[in-house]
This record gives sequence, structure tokens and C-alpha cells, in this order.
Amino acid sequence: MERRKTFTESNASNTGSNIKGLQLFIADLRASQQSEEQMKRIHSEIVKIKQHFNASNSKKKSTNGRLLKNDKYDGYQRKKYVAKLTYIYITSNTTMLNDILFGLDEVIELIKSNTFSEKFMGYMTIELLYRHKTVVDKINDAVVTQLIKDISSSNDDFTALGLNFVGVTGSLTKELALNSDLVSEVFQILRSPTSALHLKKKSTLAFLTLLKSENSILADDIKRKQLWIQRILSLLDDTDNYRLTLTTLPLVEYIAKNIDPSYFTRLVPQLSDILYRCIVASTSTTGRTSFPDEYNFANMPNPWLITKIVSLLNVLIISPSETEDTNALFESSLIHTDNIDSETLGKLRVCVMEAINLGTRRTADPMEKIVQNTILFSLINFASKLDPSHEAIVNSATALCDLLNSTDINVRYLALDSLIRLCTFSGKTAFDSIRGKNLELIFHILSSERDSSIIRKVVDLLYTFTDVDNVKTIVEQLLNFILTSRHLSDSHIKSDIAIKVAILTENYSTDPSWYVTISLKILSLGVNTSVKDEEIWIRLCQIVVNNPQLQTLTCQKLLEYLQSNQTSEYIVKVAAFLIGEHANLILDIASVPDLFNMFTEKYFKVQNSTKSMILTTMVQLYKTQSDIGSAVIKFYQLELNSLDIELQTRSYEYLKLIQVSKMSQNMKILDVLFQPLPPFNAKSNPLLKRLGSLPVGAFSSTTALTTSRSKSSSTILNNMKNDNSDNSMNAITTEGGSQGSDTISAPRPPPARKMRSSSTFNDMINKDSMVESKYSDLRMSNGWREGYSRMLQFKQGVLSTASPLLKILYRVTKIDPTSIEITLTFINQTEWEISSLTSEIIASRTNNNPEYFLQNVQPPESPSIKAHSKIEQKFQIVIRKPFSSDESPIVSVYFKCGGSMNTLNLKLGVGVTSTLASNGAVTLAQFIKRWKTLSDAMGKEGEYQSQNISFGQSTNDNDVGSNVSKLTNVVLRMGFDVVDQTTLSQTIFLAGIVHTKSDGNFGCLLKLACLDNGKLNITCKTTTGGTLAQNIVESIVYAIKK
Repeated sequence: MERRKTFTESNASNTGSNIKGLQLFIADLRASQQSEEQMKRIHSEIVKIKQHFNASNSKKKSTNGRLLKNDKYDGYQRKKYVAKLTYIYITSNTTMLNDILFGLDEVIELIKSNTFSEKFMGYMTIELLYRHKTVVDKINDAVVTQLIKDISSSNDDFTALGLNFVGVTGSLTKELALNSDLVSEVFQILRSPTSALHLKKKSTLAFLTLLKSENSILADDIKRKQLWIQRILSLLDDTDNYRLTLTTLPLVEYIAKNIDPSYFTRLVPQLSDILYRCIVASTSTTGRTSFPDEYNFANMPNPWLITKIVSLLNVLIISPSETEDTNALFESSLIHTDNIDSETLGKLRVCVMEAINLGTRRTADPMEKIVQNTILFSLINFASKLDPSHEAIVNSATALCDLLNSTDINVRYLALDSLIRLCTFSGKTAFDSIRGKNLELIFHILSSERDSSIIRKVVDLLYTFTDVDNVKTIVEQLLNFILTSRHLSDSHIKSDIAIKVAILTENYSTDPSWYVTISLKILSLGVNTSVKDEEIWIRLCQIVVNNPQLQTLTCQKLLEYLQSNQTSEYIVKVAAFLIGEHANLILDIASVPDLFNMFTEKYFKVQNSTKSMILTTMVQLYKTQSDIGSAVIKFYQLELNSLDIELQTRSYEYLKLIQVSKMSQNMKILDVLFQPLPPFNAKSNPLLKRLGSLPVGAFSSTTALTTSRSKSSSTILNNMKNDNSDNSMNAITTEGGSQGSDTISAPRPPPARKMRSSSTFNDMINKDSMVESKYSDLRMSNGWREGYSRMLQFKQGVLSTASPLLKILYRVTKIDPTSIEITLTFINQTEWEISSLTSEIIASRTNNNPEYFLQNVQPPESPSIKAHSKIEQKFQIVIRKPFSSDESPIVSVYFKCGGSMNTLNLKLGVGVTSTLASNGAVTLAQFIKRWKTLSDAMGKEGEYQSQNISFGQSTNDNDVGSNVSKLTNVVLRMGFDVVDQTTLSQTIFLAGIVHTKSDGNFGCLLKLACLDNGKLNITCKTTTGGTLAQNIVESIVYAIKK
């Protein structure tokens, strides 16, 4: 701890925070109003730095008649100029890389320095630049040489800098991992018993980075692998100090997962014992914890150690259900559940039960709840490997279902994911536990949830525990969701649900009529939804062709769809295929001429691929009844002029066939060419390929559809009985008589013609609609209105304190009359580091002539914020046209603190008054004259009134004079000109000019009348019609109402 403190203090005091030249340079750039001015300043600085660098390489250099003495150029100067080049690289968003490459030699000199601050600056700069191949090619040899010297140095600070560099850049290039000397030096720090603890930790992580970049470091040398892995395992032997264990466990997990797990199976008892001590012994009210207080976090001893151990145990232990999905090379090296000793297995099971108890324990501390849930999810997902008892499965399911009511979206997502895994590996016991009491809750989440990731998990969970008994209920709910959901912009979700419904219907239906009805209903969804799946109609055709008892029923249902006004493309495809094959089965309810007319009507409403199928259907109808020959011939002759070559060819061929059969008075040629289709040889369901969202275990068990669910993945409606027949109905199957082929034969759609796609335009439209939907669906965080109101009148201040973890400040700077720059400052208010910080600025609209647009949106300066530190983010908004304050942009901030993901949605106080400008002082006489002029010219157009507005938060503050004074201050801060007058003491007269980039500038006049009852009346007149006056009044109302 003392060593780390020294390193931190030296870092803070000597690494550049006191370089005045750098501070002045940054201040100059930030003070630049225009980008051209900024670039000019940057280029002049680059020229100056080049001169100094050249002067350092020669004894003296003449510049503008002056001599630069080399003795004044020291390490501090070099560090300052390199820092400036680094800042130029950062502030230009890496675009000026080529302009600063001349300084690489000086950076190398910095890392060779014996002064810590100079070496730190050198390594930091190279870390930034090492992602560029040109930099690596230029200085890699020099960097590696010095890196080896520093890592092997006796100076711990220099060693730490070198290890940091390896950890940061080792994943950017393989050059470091391929250098055996460097790898050996890093590992030497790791294995040396004399190395400081903090250096061992750094070397462990640095070695992990090198190994991820090139795992041949261990994989290709058996002897090295044996020796080095033993050294790595020795780092886990210290049971009193788990600091080193925390950094070693990820390294061990990576080696076990990707190189060789056989060396680590012996760790299972040791890891189980540590896990037991953390979860059971240390949380017991009667037990005594052996962990120091520094390990405790949220009343849990070392939760990070718990999660890392569970993650490693997940790799080392394999359950019987995972055998099929495990790499055969590793399976024999892993430890099976049956081979774990009873004491270790008992400890692990007790840990799972205690985690469930902890997860259901009530606590007022949100951080403690986060820790509890994290441990609960990790242990329950691991529990399936321990051959859990019936009671353990039930308790796990109950605890997870309780978490579905959580208000935290992350908790709900993880609970659903864990439930899916539990069902996948635990079978009927988990199914019954979840379905018995929580099915209605799951349906409620499906219908009310707006987050697409949660909806996907809900659908996957429903799919996982569906069986013969509940298939109708679940299918009905899923179809109802597809038809009624209005808040989902992701069309793929509905498509995936349709696929799952089709599979469930096929595998668990016991009623042929219901099966056909649901299958056709899915296909009919294409009329009003975005469900577009070729596999569904192809699969239906396969099943109907293979099962004669479904053919009449299906054709009758298809006839009903064809007679309706709206029919989806896929219904027409199925009808063309099946009615063409089996038209004779429905001649008692529809004649061949009627069928021909129906398909003729649909022909001109479908795509070319479907038209080709209809052309085939027409010749099949002619084969059934030749009386329609003249109509069919005329139709084919008409299509000979089609612009599509495929339709031309098909029409010509069928026309010739009819002509030949007529001339020969012999229909046998058509009977031969259009024989009834044989059964399809489909050995598997092609829809199962679409189940990519389920976990591996769920996927394999689902695709097989065996064990507790169904006897065969290719058989549906087994052993059904037809109530109208004395004989039992044959099993409806997709398998044909031939057993020699595994190929899935699809129905005969004609080959698709290559067409120019308009997907780019459609994608653009869909993307914009998704943006608008996302904007409207966002739920604002608590207390957002206070910051929004403040931002409308103050140029800087507090935007949000809604989260106790993160405080957000804002600063508004006017760039030009129609553009503003907003700087957001994120302040970490906790003792922990905030990580994964990202933000998204969302406009109400992005195309179709939007009222404003965003530009130069920079990400936050860093994705992490140290305790009690801050970072900034900048972006600009250009006001094009007047817009309502309700359409102001929204900033969504996402960050992670203490293991939980947090989201803040805040509306920015940006409106038409953001570009308000003064036109000089206005007297009362001038105001009255302008008001009358506007009234005469515009009438009521361009005028808006709002009455009885509550002013301020206090309901007892009815002092009119005080209200007038407060209101005057508000409108002055917003940028209005206030008319100086004493005639009407309760009325405020305002004037101003609103600037917009596209529509021009507009003048506005306002009267604000403060009433005796504390209310306020506002009247606004503008020099243009439309909603500008209303928008201005809304901005004022929002500003005075907090």
C-alpha cells in the first residue's frame, strides 16, 4: 500500500499537471472561437516545436536572426513539447497524426530518461499512438529495447510504467507478444518471490494481455507451459491475501478456456473453500469472518473474488448436459460433476443456497442489493453443473421470479437470462416452478415492457418451457403481442417471435385444425406487420404435402383468405402452391373458373416470384378442367410482353404446352409434367436455424426437442385421432418414404430474379422512424424538469443531481447567432470509479427537414471517472426553424458504478429562446408603436396567449411587486430586452429577435401581466405566423415553472 501511494503521489505531482507552457497552449485552443483560428494556432505551435527539436539535435540553430542555445533545452522542455504534440493529436481526433510523427524520436528520448515524470510522459504518448501501424513500424524496436530495460530495472516505478505499457498496448499489436525477451521479463516479475505485490499484480495482467494477443507463448512449448503454469498456480497459494488472487484468476481462466484446463482442475477444492468462506462463513450471523475489513464491500466480503471464482469454476466443471457442446479435446481434461468429492460438492451447493437467501434478503442499501443480485445470478447460473436437488431448483426459480418485479432493467434482464438457463439445464422441475405461479407475470412483462432486449428474453423463456399442455395459451399470447404491440421499432423481434410460434405450433399441436389456423395466421401477419420469413410458408407446404389429412382443410382455409380484400404475399404463395396441387379437393365449394379468377385478381398485386408461382398454378388448374383453356391462353399471351424475362419464359413454355396438348387432343403430357408431389425428405426443421438468441444449452436441447418435450423434432401432431373417422389418423410427419437423403426439399418456387433493391432508402426511413420512436419512448429521470428549467434561463449550472453517483453540470456558449455549444461536465460523487461512461444525444427528428440538428458531437473525454473527479463532453446544436420546447434534445447517460449499469435520461433546456438576441433598448412608446403595427399587419396570426399561469413554486407568495421583480430577472437571463417603464407596474414589456438558420430572423413582442392572485398572463406577437409565438411562451413558462 505504501508503494502504491508513492507511485500515485509522484504521478500526480510530476507527470505534467504543472507544465505551464502546456496549460497556456490548451487555454489558447479553448479560447479560439473558430476552427480556422484553432488550426492556425496548432500549426504555428508545430513549427515552433520543430525548431526546438532541430535545435536540440545541433549545437546552435539560427531562427529569425536569434540563436537558440542548446543548454536551455532540457528534459522539462522535451516533456513539454511532447505533451503539446500529444494534446494536438487528441484534440484533432487523431487526424493530425502525420503532422506530429516528427516528434517520435524525442518521445523515445523521454522513455530513456531516468526522471520519472519524463518517462511517464513518453510511455503515455506512445500508448496513445501505438494503435497506428506506421508508429509501430517506426519505433517498435527502440521501444521494446527500452521496455525490457525498464521492466528489468531495480526501480519499481520504472518497472510499473513498463508493465502498464505492455498491459495497454499488448492487445494492439502482436509485436510485443512475439518478442521472447520481453515476454520472459514480464513473466520474471510475475514469478519472482522478491517482486513487490503491486508489481506482481501488474505483471499478471500484462502477461494476460500478451497471452491473448498470441497464445502460442504457452501453447507451442510444452515444457514452458508446464513450468510457467505451475508458477502461475503458486500465486494462488496465499490464502491470507487475496489481492494477487484477484488478478491471477482471469489469467488462469483464460488458460483453462483456451489452452489447457488439465492443470487447473485441482483448484476446484481450493476455490470451493474460498467461495464457502466468502459466502457462507463470512455472512453468517454466528460465524466469524477471517477477512479484514478492507475486503468488505456492501456487507459482503470481496464480491469481486466471488464472481471471478464462480466464472473459473464454470470453465473447470462440466455437467452431463454440456458434454455434447464441449470441445472434445478439452472434455477429458475437465472435471465432471460425478467426479467431485462429496465435501466439495456439498460446499458448492451450500454456497448456492446461501446466495439465494442473500438475494431474497431485504436491504435499503442499493449498492448492497446490487452486490447480492450479482452473486445470486452468478451462482444460480453455475448451479446447473452441481446436479441440484428438486428443492434447490424450486428455490432458485422462486428467487429469480421475485427479481422480475425489480424496477432495475438490468436486474430484470439478468433474471430472465438466468431463468432460461435454469430451464435449459434443469428440465421439468424448473418448468413447473416457473409456470405454476409466474406465467401471468411473464405475460404481463411481455405486454408492458418497452425494452427490446427484455422482450427477447421473455420470448425465449416462454419458448423454453412450452409443452403440449400450455402451447395454445403461449402461442395466443405471442400472436397477440405481434398484433397489438405499438411501441417496438425493431421489426426483427416480431419476425423472431413468428418463427418461434411456428416451431411451437408444429411440435406441440394436437389439433390439426388449430395447427393450420395458426400457421396461416402467422403468414397473414405480413399484411399489417413486418414479419417476413420465407421459411415459415415453405415449412407449412412441406407438412401439408406430407400429410393428406391436412390438405383439404388447408385449401379451404386458404380459399377464405383469398376471398378477403387483404391477403399477404405469403398466403398467396401457399395458396398458389397447395391449391395448384390439390384443387380437386375443394371443387365442391369453388369451381376452377372461380379459382382462376381469384388468382388473376391477386396476380397484379404480388411480386414477380409469386407471379411465377401463380403462372404454374394456372396451368395446373387447366389440367384439372380444360374448359378454362381460352382464358388461360389469353393470360399467358398477355404476359409474353412482360418486362421480366422470367415471366416471359414461363408464360411462353406453358403456352406451348397447352397448344401441344390441344393439337394432339392428349392431356397426358400435362399429367406427366405435373404429377402430384412426392413427400418431402425433410429430416430437420429449417426454422430451428433461426433460434440464435437462445443460449448454447437451450439451443441444443430445443433443436433436438427430445427428453421432456417431444419425441421427435420432425414429427408433429403424433397419435392424433380424427373424431369424424373410425380409423386413427396417421401421424402427421414431415418425413417421406425415402430415407436416403438429408436434404430439405422446399416447394417449387421459381428462382428469384435479381432486382435492384431500394433497401438503402428503406433503411434510411426505418432508421429515422426508429430515432423518433426512441425519442418518444424515453422515460425521463426523476427531477429532470428542474435542470431543464434552469438551463432555459442560465448559461451554466447544474443539469441533474438525480443520481447520487453522478452529478452533471452544463455550460451553454453561443457560437454564432443560430448555433450554440453545450459542454456537459460529469462529476463522480462516489468513492468508487465510474466506468463504461457513454452518452447519447437524441434529437426529436433527424431528417424530413428537422427543426434543429446536432453537430460536432464529441464523446466524453474518458469512459471512466475516478472518485471525486470529473470529465467533459461537448457538442453543438444548430437551430434551423422554430420548434416546441417539448421537442428539445435528450441526453441519455449510461455508466457503471459498483457493478451496476445506470441510465439517466435528461431533456436539455434548448428552445427557440436559445438563439434570442437583443436589438437595443426599447422605450415604451416604441413598444406600443411596434405592437400596433404588428396587430394591423398580422391580426391574430402570429399571436399567442396563455393565461392564469402559476408563477414559481410558492402558493402563498402573492406579493405582486416581488413577482414582477423575480419575473424580470428570469426574462433578462433568457435574453429578452425589458422595456424600462413605470406606467404599468404589474406588466412587463419584452422585445427580442429569434435567430434561425433556415427560416431567418423574427422579431417578437411580449406582455407579461402579473395578477393579484399570483397568476400570470402572457401575450406574444411575432413577425411571422405559425407556432413561433406559442414556442416562445412555452419556453418562458418552462423557465419559471420548476
